[in-house]
Amino acid sequence: MSAIPKRRISADAAKKLFASLGGKMTAFYLTMGHYDLVFVADFPNDDAAAKALLAVASQGNIHTQTLRAFSEDEYRKLIASLP
Repeated sequence: MSAIPKRRISADAAKKLFASLGGKMTAFYLTMGHYDLVFVADFPNDDAAAKALLAVASQGNIHTQTLRAFSEDEYRKLIASLP
């Protein structure tokens, strides 16, 4: 098995990067199919998340797709606020 090129960011490095921006990687998965890796992370705001993704993407051949997820409590507040 050949070594993973050093220019690619490791999961541990990503965790440290996220923490430096106030975020936390809460789950990490090696996947089969269209995406090779999937991780779930929490950040204090969208700017911090964008900075983290841009920093990770700048390390090499990485494409990202983000999804804003709402917790059950957030969902219930949104539903309750509908006219």
